[in-house]
Amino acid sequence: MSSLVERLRVKPDRKRFNTIDESDDDADLMPRKRPKTQEKFERIVRSDAKENSCQACGERGNLLSCETCTYSFHTECLLAPLKRLRLNNWMCPECVSPLNDIDKILDYETRPVVDGECDAKDLEVLEEEFLKAFKYNPGLKTKVNNFHRQLTEVRKLDGDFVAIRPEWTTVDRIIACRGDNDDEKEYLVKWKELPYDESNWELESDISTFQTEIERFNLFQSRSRKISYSKQKSSVNDDAELTRQQKEFQQYEHSPEFLSGGTLHPYQLEGLNFLRFSWSKQTHVILADEMGLGKTIQSIAFLASLFKENVSPHLVVAPLSTLRNWEREFATWAPEMNVIMYVGSSQARSIIREYEFYFPDKNKKNKSIKFDVLLTSYEMINLDTAALNPIKWECMRIIL
Repeated sequence: MSSLVERLRVKPDRKRFNTIDESDDDADLMPRKRPKTQEKFERIVRSDAKENSCQACGERGNLLSCETCTYSFHTECLLAPLKRLRLNNWMCPECVSPLNDIDKILDYETRPVVDGECDAKDLEVLEEEFLKAFKYNPGLKTKVNNFHRQLTEVRKLDGDFVAIRPEWTTVDRIIACRGDNDDEKEYLVKWKELPYDESNWELESDISTFQTEIERFNLFQSRSRKISYSKQKSSVNDDAELTRQQKEFQQYEHSPEFLSGGTLHPYQLEGLNFLRFSWSKQTHVILADEMGLGKTIQSIAFLASLFKENVSPHLVVAPLSTLRNWEREFATWAPEMNVIMYVGSSQARSIIREYEFYFPDKNKKNKSIKFDVLLTSYEMINLDTAALNPIKWECMRIIL
């Protein structure tokens, strides 16, 4: 994960080898079919092709031949060895266009052609690569058309185009820290409106303007010492008595002062007490009311009241389209709680589990939960049951 500045300024020139994507993103859950076409392509004759030999090791036998050129490979000689053999329509790494892996087009630039640096033939190859990618990946053509459409709309409004949105350079969360006392610290930064797999290590001096997020990260990290102390204390006390004290119902007569978003209405306070009483009796309940009367706020107030009693973690399962609103409401009403939104690609969720689930523990035993609330969707629950099931949840909220 390179620096954000480096990612914006440096374009990778490493060619990707053909591999099988085993991620569980939405796009990967659907079968990929290449469009049927009647066009026939002449195989490219490469002057450096090794006749009847592997292009990588030079050995013979059990070769996989490229459909579009004269290269052949052993499956085990590929950078990412193929786990299952593709007999039809396989193309070697030189023929596979990196354009097939484009997720979203963010920007473009024009460069002057310097004599001797580039010739017309090179430009023709680039054009052929685009045309080839369009034929085998119609979705890429859609992304290009969408980019040009958005570019035209923005220019009509502003007369100028800013490819990098300001949110993408704004710190959303700091999820890890590294560096000794003698060296400048580096922070692993998640940027606003970007997934966790776009996080980058940044020097403290480069993100010094986001001091609030740095302090918030340090505050959450300091809880690890308090948690370890509370564990030692609980081992001395009787576990049954401690559980009874935690479950004891205490009714709020007025709107709690720890809610920073405002004052609860009387009916919302009644809903809060109803939830607290039901939780103390370990009774499953349904909180139902008309839309717009603050069921979300009542639920957040309930979880915040448990947080004040050192009771966590909690699981909130809601439709994907509403998770961002839940995150904003938690930030408004209970900013002291460490709330994690667990969504995204398999790689993004892997980073969340690595850095946001547990406090660092050298012994890797009895790991302490780092977050107070985990926001996720029904789909993520089904995909990552193995990772979520071992966690001892104090409360689970399911929003329909």
